[in-house]
Amino acid sequence: MAIFTFGVVRTDIGRLLPKVAFASDSTPTSTQADEIITDHAAELNGFLVGMGVDVQGLDAQPTAPMYRMCQRYILLKFAADVVRMRNQNSNTAADEWDKQAYDLMERLRKLPGDMGNARPTGINSPNILHTNATYPTQIAAATILSGSRLAVNANTDKM
Repeated sequence: MAIFTFGVVRTDIGRLLPKVAFASDSTPTSTQADEIITDHAAELNGFLVGMGVDVQGLDAQPTAPMYRMCQRYILLKFAADVVRMRNQNSNTAADEWDKQAYDLMERLRKLPGDMGNARPTGINSPNILHTNATYPTQIAAATILSGSRLAVNANTDKM
């Protein structure tokens, strides 16, 4: 499976750290910077695949809000790593960027509407997409069919 970076390249760090540039003798080097971006993109890609999102399809939609959220996540994690590697601005900025990245992930978990057209809507959509799941019904049926004494009593009490 390919790793999609949602168009993020190392020079994009200028949005958060305008005076940072990469070269063969910088910390991190240009190659290391590219690898850091790929690592964070892979983390995000795995998360999205687990949610049932077509990552390749999303990568082809640069105007989608979720695409921009993915870019922001990768960029925040990348900038935090660079600041830590260079020991610049203490860790306060890096910690804040990590928190913002975490908040983006939480938002995707809890607000599937932010996904736009990339939002999975099938019956097998993961549990995090609360509006698509029928788990209470499935759990009740499985409990009753289990035949356990506790399940039978609970079902009788419900009537």
